[in-house]
Amino acid sequence: MTCRSVSRWRVVMAALAVGMLAACSQIRPEPISAAAGRELFHQRDLGSPYSTGIPYALWLAAMERYPGPLGRDWDDFADRFGVVPHDGNPPGLPTGFVLHRDWLSGTDFLMTTCALCHHGTIGGQTIEGIGNRNLRLNAMNNAVMGVVAREDFTEETMVPAAEAIAHTRGIPWDWRSTLAAKRAVRQLKVLAARNVELDSLDAGPGRNTPVEFTKAACNVPIEPPIGFVKFAAVWTYSKRRSFGWEGPFEGDLALAVSAVEFNKGMPPEDILAHRERWEALYEYLKQLRPPRYPGSVDAVRAERGHALFLGVCSGCHGTYGPAEPAEYVEHIIPLAVVGTDPDRLRSITPQLVAARNRGELGKLVHLVPRDGYVAVPLDGIWSRAPYLHNGAVPTLADLLRPARDRPVVFYVGADTGYDLDRLGLAYEEDRLPDGTRAGRRASPKQYEFDTRAPGNRNGGHEFGTDLSAEDRQALLEYLKQL
Repeated sequence: MTCRSVSRWRVVMAALAVGMLAACSQIRPEPISAAAGRELFHQRDLGSPYSTGIPYALWLAAMERYPGPLGRDWDDFADRFGVVPHDGNPPGLPTGFVLHRDWLSGTDFLMTTCALCHHGTIGGQTIEGIGNRNLRLNAMNNAVMGVVAREDFTEETMVPAAEAIAHTRGIPWDWRSTLAAKRAVRQLKVLAARNVELDSLDAGPGRNTPVEFTKAACNVPIEPPIGFVKFAAVWTYSKRRSFGWEGPFEGDLALAVSAVEFNKGMPPEDILAHRERWEALYEYLKQLRPPRYPGSVDAVRAERGHALFLGVCSGCHGTYGPAEPAEYVEHIIPLAVVGTDPDRLRSITPQLVAARNRGELGKLVHLVPRDGYVAVPLDGIWSRAPYLHNGAVPTLADLLRPARDRPVVFYVGADTGYDLDRLGLAYEEDRLPDGTRAGRRASPKQYEFDTRAPGNRNGGHEFGTDLSAEDRQALLEYLKQL
């Protein structure tokens, strides 16, 4: 065998070794328990490193080479994209980012966890499972894909830079890592090409476009209307029989948890091969409990509010004890009745339904088109602002007012306080030139939320809006306790 053929043989064998990852990155079975699920939620990735990760040294090389779009360091990155800092993480990674050591290539991959989108704080209180109101996921995705799409982001430029950083910072790296990094650059280029239809979308802080990410993963055209939704509080899934704001996912609810990884590019066969992960994560979600309201509650008002709740709200949202049995039955309220923004419903097209339901995964987790939105459980509702599926109403006090009296414009994102009286985003009252209500910007870091923009309508859910001011306050007092 000649030297050239030996060299070629080594390259082929190395490529085959790297390609084996999807099938055998985890051989031993994993435990199915809430404790294992919590670890997966916070500290371990769920995906396949070669399809949903980036070699860590390659990522650091990209940050060093492109500090403009990505940030100078992790602190700068977290600040610009609304990621929660994580002071106790040894590598300095923010919340929701972890390192995965791939045993096959010996390479550290940077990957994300559920906590990226579902971990936050209110008044310094850390809350597991809450939607991150500051996270700008679309902007983060578009910044990364914009860097990858550049002509100077190539194997020739980035792989040597990654190797140099690995040696400088003591990150494991050998010839296998070089192969893994080259493969990652090629795959990232493919993802960047797929991202072209997504790069004009920005849901803003605390929101996402999951339907559009699913369309990209299924090679379905992305076109208006766009289905903006806020990051949900996941502790409500202990009571649900479907997933999503309109209950679009039915079937195996443990596997439904994998929808995010599917959207990130995890192959369906990898999802099915690691079923125990989704089952453990689902066990954790089912035992999560909402945060307790941190302020004081007027017991007399709350008792009056309880009676109002039973008459106005419980028919859709259930009961919560202790005066009566806690009971919740999931209802999808038709759009003609609830009247909230329809764009999320309309974004789920027949073409998407057909594409998402193909294959073995589609047989187990069905995407079902709906004609309305789920009346979600109200556990911890005091903490879940802004309200409605698209986050178009800043406080519960505003949601109990007729749509015409709700703020037309308000501000979201970093430096937005939390109002424990009105139960929602803090804002100072302002008026637009036409006299309609608006919030005043409190910080340069905030982003404007304009309810007149497509997908941002604040209308609908006109339930309880005819209550007196005193009754509305009593109802809010009761809702603090859920």
